[in-house]
Amino acid sequence: MQIFAKNRLLITVLLLFTVLAAGSRALGQQRVLETPVTLRLTGVTLRSALDAIAEKAGITLSYSDSQLDLDRSVYVDATGRPLGELLHELLGNRLAGLRENGRQVTIQTADGSATVQGTVRTRDGQPAPFVTVALRGRKTQTDAEGRYTFQKVEPGNYVLGATSVGMKTRTQPVLVASGAWVEVDFTLDEDAQTLQEVQVNGEKINKYADKASEQVARLPLANLENPQVYSVVGRELISEQLVTERTDLYRNVPGAVPNFAGGGSQGMSIRGFANFNGMRNGLMTSAILPMNPAILEHVEVLKGPSGTLYGSNRGATFGGVFNYVTKQPFDAYAGEVSYTAGSYRFGRLMADINTPLNAERSALLRVNAVAQTEASFQEQGYSKNYTIAPSFLYKASDRLTFLIDAEITQSAYTGYTMVIGNLANISARSMADIPVDYKQPLLNNAIDAANGVYNLQARVTYRISEQWRSETNYLLSHGYYEHYYAPTHTLLTDSTVARTVRNQTPENFGNIQLQQNFVGDFRLGSLRNRVVVGLDYNQNYYELNRVTVPYDTVNLRRPIPNFSATALENLSAARGFVATNFVGNSWAAYASDVLNVTPELMVMASLRFDRYFTDGSYNPATGLYAGGYAQNSLSPKLGIVYQILPERLSLFANYLNGFQNMGPVTQPDNTILNLKPQYGNQWEGGIKYEARSRKLSATVSYYDIMVTNAMRNELRDNLNFTVQDGTQRSKGMEAEVLANPVPGLNVIAGYAYNQNKYEKANANVEGKFLVNSPAHMANLWVSYFLTRGKAAGLGFGAGGNYVGASWYEASNTFSLPAYTLLNASLFYDRQRYRIALKGNNLLDEHYWNTNGTPQKLANWLASLTFKF
Repeated sequence: MQIFAKNRLLITVLLLFTVLAAGSRALGQQRVLETPVTLRLTGVTLRSALDAIAEKAGITLSYSDSQLDLDRSVYVDATGRPLGELLHELLGNRLAGLRENGRQVTIQTADGSATVQGTVRTRDGQPAPFVTVALRGRKTQTDAEGRYTFQKVEPGNYVLGATSVGMKTRTQPVLVASGAWVEVDFTLDEDAQTLQEVQVNGEKINKYADKASEQVARLPLANLENPQVYSVVGRELISEQLVTERTDLYRNVPGAVPNFAGGGSQGMSIRGFANFNGMRNGLMTSAILPMNPAILEHVEVLKGPSGTLYGSNRGATFGGVFNYVTKQPFDAYAGEVSYTAGSYRFGRLMADINTPLNAERSALLRVNAVAQTEASFQEQGYSKNYTIAPSFLYKASDRLTFLIDAEITQSAYTGYTMVIGNLANISARSMADIPVDYKQPLLNNAIDAANGVYNLQARVTYRISEQWRSETNYLLSHGYYEHYYAPTHTLLTDSTVARTVRNQTPENFGNIQLQQNFVGDFRLGSLRNRVVVGLDYNQNYYELNRVTVPYDTVNLRRPIPNFSATALENLSAARGFVATNFVGNSWAAYASDVLNVTPELMVMASLRFDRYFTDGSYNPATGLYAGGYAQNSLSPKLGIVYQILPERLSLFANYLNGFQNMGPVTQPDNTILNLKPQYGNQWEGGIKYEARSRKLSATVSYYDIMVTNAMRNELRDNLNFTVQDGTQRSKGMEAEVLANPVPGLNVIAGYAYNQNKYEKANANVEGKFLVNSPAHMANLWVSYFLTRGKAAGLGFGAGGNYVGASWYEASNTFSLPAYTLLNASLFYDRQRYRIALKGNNLLDEHYWNTNGTPQKLANWLASLTFKF
């Protein structure tokens, strides 16, 4: 029963996917228009008759109100009549045709023009932007998402063609009936790797500079139209750099420094603020473990407070938000299987399989699976994770789409946190000064973590009209620790360390989010408005069961004894575990409008109202709650963009707001201080540039973030009272350059300067810099591959990162040293296979993460991928 309970969500998800896949195949095999209908109606309107027929047949009917006389009186007398025959009889010569799409039937009327639209994708399912689509003397180009539209198309037979310089032309015959919406999708013969870059007017598009996203602003805004700074790390770069850990993704983002939480999650510091929990397809996830980058399409990193659209939670800090976009199904059969091996017994087996499930290609399935294991460069230490991520998409009609996306991950790993004790007893002033061999482990494999996360996400998209669409999103993210032994090593002197362990066995945590967005693109007079109006419900919860026990004190100059899991469990039982449960809820409403005052001048105005409430922490031993409260917050967002050169050069400025809910505090005199939300407010200005075909894309900005309503202590009658007038300021500049000066050559470069200080705080930290917040950060990656000839696809890349020194503890006395990483890769990429070799930390640099753990020395990876 325990095994079943632990895996009940896994079983539910797999059964759900099985039922949906089987159902979609059944839909594809049955002709909807042959569905028998038995119905008798007398003296009803045509509208009522159509509604009754649709209900009897179990379908949705789509038609134009303006093309049918829906108020005329009709009679229906049918016994087992086929649906198509009944509709022909009822509509007579007003009917031009019937079009099936799943369980939706579109009535095509005999008068009125039609709309032809669709999506162009590469063979492996990637959107193909800037492809020319032609329809009998008319031409258009696909947008960044591969979409195209022809409006006011006269009825008739056409041949639709998709072409671009350097690509094979694809054609499709299409019958256009009056008043119809016709969806025609193209899948190119070329895949994204073979195509390399879609060509427009003989010039190649820089694939690394593609920042198209509707999740960044929850609106379809181009980079030059968005007053907020953001970076995107895409699948092509992930493949070229042979990325196997999330932290290596972040090294391509200017100003982002990999960060590590005590629970094992990998995050980043953005503009001086640590963030460990990213968004998953725009929704909050509670994953406290490494998410394998093999399942990702790309990562979006939004800079600055983003509470207006993303709320107040662990995934939205004052420095910014990072959003993981997972791989989605597409309407072609394709996939790849790869194996990667490397130093320290590294091994990763990965599969990515995509397939349509029916002839209409309205039901699509994509499954990603990965198994990854690695030892340590030290004598002890390991990590391993196993992930399966199925994704199912069903196009019920031209208007309605369902997406169900899941992820099941199990992981195990070792790690520890180093804490600096009383500096009066320590002469070392840097992590590099501690007299312990870099390869000497301070723990062994008996003290590890075993955990997992289940993510189940659903999205329903419905196009209400040409101007409006509805998007409903749901995410259940549940995680657990089977056990987690979290060691903390406190440096007491230059040669002694006290080892304590927090035992978390077992624990559960999670997040549930339901979000409804209405997205519009319309004109009021001559003014274009792009609007999102949304409602958001979020619940986070945890069930903790933990105890912290002193384990021993060791001498770093002598052999360090191993931990014993048995001894730890005995110590934990003697000390006693403490259980705590918590549930927090929030309701929110928000709206954002981007108004084109002129084609070049855009103004953004956004506002969020957020209501947070909780009963507080629950103690199962006493049956009592403590710390309950409710709090309201308003979060505005303002922006302005002026394109000096249309679609090339823009000046921008923004005011961004974020907030964090703060619970009540019990004062030394037993009074209760009800706190206000803590706010982070950013002013930023800068410039964005994109050359034609994105051969050069650049962003430069200066920002100033002020944090208010921070807590600090104030001494009254020799007692420390909490007051809420503390402030903190983070300011700096960032620059990002993405260049493709000649075919095959790509440059990614970034630099950031940040100064993050407490301005009004406790006396021991006032005027001090925040920990793990370096002032200088730089990133560079340069790659080149041959685009023509027999050796086409052969390439290499090189680059790295510089991260300046930062303070490791609050008094700004003990530091993490600066470090420079140099990495390089060699690859040969063909249509059916890819061979790659990657070297990391080629300078053999000694450096430590933000937990004080030594990081890997020089190491190598080799990968072989088969594509089909």
